[in-house]
Order: sequence, then C-alpha cells, then structure tokens
Amino acid sequence: MARAPQGIEHLNLENLSDEQLRELQTHVGQTIDERVRNRLDEYRRIARDAGYELTLTRIGEEPRRRRGRSVGRDDRRSEIAPKYRNPDNPSEIWSGRGREPKWMQREIAEGKSKEDFLIDRPRSGEAA
Repeated sequence: MARAPQGIEHLNLENLSDEQLRELQTHVGQTIDERVRNRLDEYRRIARDAGYELTLTRIGEEPRRRRGRSVGRDDRRSEIAPKYRNPDNPSEIWSGRGREPKWMQREIAEGKSKEDFLIDRPRSGEAA
C-alpha cells in the first residue's frame, strides 16, 4: 500500500494545464465541503443529544426565518377604527384608508365635504 505524501511540496503545479488546475480546484472544494458537512452533522447530533438545536448560515446570507406566528404577537392587520359614517345609513362606515366608498363619492359629488361625515367631530358651537 502506498503511503500518503507528507506535504504538497512534491506536487508540480506548473506542469498542469489550466483545465487540470480548475479540475483540481473543484475537487479540493468539494472535498472540503464534504468534510465540513460531516463535521456539522456530528456537531448537530451532539447538540441534539444535549437538548440544543444548531443552525448555521453562510457569511453574508440572511438567516432563514421561522414560519408561523409567535405567541403574543399583535396581528399586523388589526382593525382600523372608522373615521367616517354615512348619515343616511349609519351601518356604513369608512376608515379613511383605501378607496372611497360609493356613498361618500355620491355625497362629495353633491357638494358635501369629507369633514361632514367625520365620526366624533365637534358640533358647531362646541369646544374641541
């Protein structure tokens, strides 16, 4: 059985073609990646046995976010308080966000302003 060389000094890289050097570089990269993956698998097993979870990300990459909602977190789509009310039909309300409702468009076309439909607006003659 042949012995493994003690160092790489005996390799004459100058005699290799560019293609051979690229192939050697690819092979070296794949070998290192495989060794790292094997070691990481071993570290994950050790961590799992100790009750931990090991996650790694490449330098410069964003860590993957866990899916799902965390407990106690507010819903981003919480209900917005209504700002305007249709006086002809009090069940029709609008928060002032998004597209104007048809009832508001009709009233504005008739010459009224949005402020006429504000909820909790001070009455004329009352202090704010």
